[in-house]
Amino acid sequence: MAGKLYPNGIPIEAEKNLVKIIKEKNVHDCVFSYSDVNYQHVMRLSSIVNAAGANFTLLGPNETMLKSTKPVIAVVATHTGCSKSQTSRKVIEYLMGLGLKVVAVRHPMPYGDLVAQKVQRFATVEEMEEYEPHVVRSNVIYAGVDYEAILREAEKDPSGCDVILWDGGNTTLLPSNPI
Repeated sequence: MAGKLYPNGIPIEAEKNLVKIIKEKNVHDCVFSYSDVNYQHVMRLSSIVNAAGANFTLLGPNETMLKSTKPVIAVVATHTGCSKSQTSRKVIEYLMGLGLKVVAVRHPMPYGDLVAQKVQRFATVEEMEEYEPHVVRSNVIYAGVDYEAILREAEKDPSGCDVILWDGGNTTLLPSNPI
C-alpha cells in the first residue's frame, strides 16, 4: 500500500522500540502520522524522538489533504464518540432533500484484507454491515485504505455525485476543497 519502494508495505514497529530504532538506523527525521491520541501523547513522543537525536515532524494540511473535483463537506472530530456519524447522516439527509446526489466517504473498518479493501463501494443491503445507516437512506458510501483512490472513485460514482461528504473518523487526511 506504500508504493513501489515498499512492495511488502511499510513495516510497523512497536512504539516502545522507537529510541532503539532511531539509534540503530541512524534516523534523522520522525514523522508523526497517527490520529486519535491526545496532545500529551504526541508531545511525549516528540520529546523522546528529540532526546534520541532525531527531528520530530507533524505534517501540515498541504502535505495531507487531497484536492477534489467536487465540493466536499468534511465531518471530523478530535476523538472517537463525538457523534460524527449522526452528524454526517443529518447533513446527507439535508443535501439529498435539496435534490443533490451525495456520496459519503468513510475510513475503513480495521479488519480484513486491507490490500483487497483499497477502495470499496457500498450501495446495497447485502453490502451494508457496518455502513447500514447510510445504505438504508439510499446513500452510496465509499471506504478503504487508499484515500486518493477512494476520492477519485467517489467523484465519478456511476449513480452520480454532486457533493462528497467526508465522514473522516479521526483521520487528519481530508479533502482540500471544503464547502
